[in-house]
Amino acid sequence: MRIPFSGPVANKRGRVVVVTGAGSGIGRAIALRQAAAGDIVIATDIDLAAAEQTVALAAGACHAYALDVRDPERWASVTESVISRVGVPDILVNNAGIAVGGAFFDQTPRDWENVMAINVHGVVHGSRVVGAKMVASGRPGHIVVIASGAAWTPNRVAPSYSASKAAALMVAESLRTDLAPRNIGVSAVCPGVTRTRLAANATLASGRDTAAAEEFRAHFADAQSRYSFATPDMVARAVQRAIRFNLAVVPVNFDATAAWVLHRLSPGLLRAICSIPTMELAQSGASLAFERLPARLSFHRD
Repeated sequence: MRIPFSGPVANKRGRVVVVTGAGSGIGRAIALRQAAAGDIVIATDIDLAAAEQTVALAAGACHAYALDVRDPERWASVTESVISRVGVPDILVNNAGIAVGGAFFDQTPRDWENVMAINVHGVVHGSRVVGAKMVASGRPGHIVVIASGAAWTPNRVAPSYSASKAAALMVAESLRTDLAPRNIGVSAVCPGVTRTRLAANATLASGRDTAAAEEFRAHFADAQSRYSFATPDMVARAVQRAIRFNLAVVPVNFDATAAWVLHRLSPGLLRAICSIPTMELAQSGASLAFERLPARLSFHRD
């Protein structure tokens, strides 16, 4: 019997934790934190070398697997391998994600398909394959979806990203209602802007990948690094809270929490605020910050 308000696997030791996108950023921070806590971590990434780097940094049991979350057959293969090696996963963290920058009419159907394939279908495939094994085992478990404050923040700069994260959030909430009777918790962890390489790795829509676009990408990545409120480890700690207390939705940092409150209290006002930024304003603002503000000026100290 567990104490009230604790998650199904909150007090279990040596849990098997599968993390997607664990080769860098938030995924790596989650993998390292869970390994340090005594869990057996399965660090998966489409880039196996990056996952192996995470394993090398881990202070605990951590194993690397190559996994393209878009491929349900690869999900099945990796899951069977994990079960043979260390047992049925106790926790799944759906973290892998991408972003495409560009206004709505600049983003092509292929742009939307690429974002949805990873940010939404990747969550669905992983939750179906690993979740089914959890259910079949008859043991408690927990599934975490790394959504985003973008899930409740409409925007003109990356509409496909916001739409995909809203969909991922609803997948998590729907799955939570479905799996609760089976003693499997489901949480959506929603960071705001976080110091990762999401901006640096983002695709720019409508053939924007020119020299000017590359300059914009570099400036925007610099702004993300300097002015983000959250670190990957803050998100990793939020994941631990979500698992410990079986929380449904967890906004992580100031901007995500403020947007969530405004979304609940006055969605019209939030839409009005979000209608201000455009790609042009984002480009000029990032360039101005890069060129005019001292490098030491940031929201954090490394």
